[in-house]
Amino acid sequence: MNPCFPFQARAAALWAKAKDSFAGVFSRQWSGRRLPSQPSDGLAKEAFVNRFPWVPKGEALERVSAVTRQIGLGVGGQGARGLAAWAAAVFSGIAVAASFLWFELYALAWVALVPLLTVARQAPTPKRAALLGWVAGVATNLPAFYWLVYTIHVFGGFPYIAAALLYVALTAFTALQFAVFGWVAHRLRTARHWPVAIAGSWVALEYWYPNLFPWRLANSQMLATHLLQSGDLAGPYLLSFVMVWTAAGLADWITTRRTWHVASACAAVALLWIYGWYRLPQVERLMREAQGIRVALVQGNVGIAEKGDMRYFEINLEKYRQLSRAVQAEVDLLVWPETVHQEWIPTDRNRLEGKENPFPDLRTPLIFGGLAYRFVGSDKTEQFNSAFWLEPDGVVRGRYDKRILMPFGEYIPGGELVPAVYALSPATGRMTAGRSERVFPLDNGARVGQLICFEDIVGDMPRKTTLAGANVLVTILNDAWYGRSAAPYQHQALAVWRAVENRRFLLRGSNTGVTSIVDAAGRVQKQGGLFTEEIVVGEAKLLHERTLYGRVGDVVPLAATLLTGAWFLGVWQPRWWRSRGENGEG
Repeated sequence: MNPCFPFQARAAALWAKAKDSFAGVFSRQWSGRRLPSQPSDGLAKEAFVNRFPWVPKGEALERVSAVTRQIGLGVGGQGARGLAAWAAAVFSGIAVAASFLWFELYALAWVALVPLLTVARQAPTPKRAALLGWVAGVATNLPAFYWLVYTIHVFGGFPYIAAALLYVALTAFTALQFAVFGWVAHRLRTARHWPVAIAGSWVALEYWYPNLFPWRLANSQMLATHLLQSGDLAGPYLLSFVMVWTAAGLADWITTRRTWHVASACAAVALLWIYGWYRLPQVERLMREAQGIRVALVQGNVGIAEKGDMRYFEINLEKYRQLSRAVQAEVDLLVWPETVHQEWIPTDRNRLEGKENPFPDLRTPLIFGGLAYRFVGSDKTEQFNSAFWLEPDGVVRGRYDKRILMPFGEYIPGGELVPAVYALSPATGRMTAGRSERVFPLDNGARVGQLICFEDIVGDMPRKTTLAGANVLVTILNDAWYGRSAAPYQHQALAVWRAVENRRFLLRGSNTGVTSIVDAAGRVQKQGGLFTEEIVVGEAKLLHERTLYGRVGDVVPLAATLLTGAWFLGVWQPRWWRSRGENGEG
């Protein structure tokens, strides 16, 4: 099998279909540095319309062309060809979204950006290229993260109309990442190593752009096990770089017929695949030889309404107790999900008694999610979303406070400066973020690196927790806020990278799913269902491996940022010197 594409058959089929659909856009007559400024001839326009029957014809087509000329939508010409450029941008966005909605389509992500890069590079102006990128960003984010409307409504307490409007605004903002990408693709169009420069700019944007849901293109490759192993070198950024390098190489071949950029990108893919082929057996051997502990991740499936209703607090806890009693004698650690215990516990409490103790007949160590508070001064209270380590005698051996809070659910951005905004969303909490990582040193040899909810989708926090001595990572979460959607699976797709980056088992205990045990190679060993009541029982190996990523962190995106800046200097400096010479300066 060609190591350049372990999934060659699927990728070839998808690319053939895409190339056929957009043949009118990517024809040889578009191979120049810029697209023609005049409309295509009648035969070319007729051929395009026949290929795309949904495009207006005859007088309707001329009216559409006139409108697009007035509002600036003609890309590299007017009419059908300009519309095809917009269609290419939309296709890129939908293809990226599809690879995050159905992870079996991971091969599609490798070619998804090809249409956008092709038309952005040949756009008549940088502004047009940026607008094309923005359209692609909207086409990506709008379908991929549709569940945010429900989440904002339920978690934040906003009316559905307000939630939908807020989602549209968030989508417009997140699409700006693609707008910048399209602008860069055009600005660097004359760079000698354009595909590499474009890949570097994409990685820099992935790292710096403030997305609410910080996804990376490589997160779509959850099922590509060999390629996933590159995570212990550079997190997801190295694979993202190679994926965009491949797409840009194909776009360069379409516009210039140069093959060496495609060949070099394929060589990079092959190297990553070979690394995974070499590294995976090493990790499997480490896992076989390591000490293990038996764990039980309890998924009680408590609904949102019941979870927030005081009348159900005891009923909800009893459900978790009953599930736990059946297995606690067989395991070394029980894990309950985020905020399963709704009684407020003072931060200085060392022993839990009465209603504060969620499991009086506990027989094995338990990590559970709860709520903590403390008074600051005479008129202020700090509230925390916390994880508690509880021993059978009711002693609290440790507590960890969540550091990444959920906007519009646990706080409103800017709410401390303008407290009146909380009146718009009375269900939103006023939580305080934790300040440091925490490792729970259990007596059975486990050193649990504790995380809560979205803290397993960012690389730096689990990395520092591992450096603090964790030999297994545990995340407690409550993804009920996302409903029956793709969100819990997308969350997991981002989280599996933390297991690979640090070469640690990742235990994910959820209230409604997806509860799972992820091994140090990023493979889901056991997984519960969505909105089911069950216990996921398995073994977690205690590993002490140190990885390159663990030592150096996010060096790749930082280097990509510097290189992108260097490419801009290389492109613009000659123009600046020429302009000075023409003006007689210097």
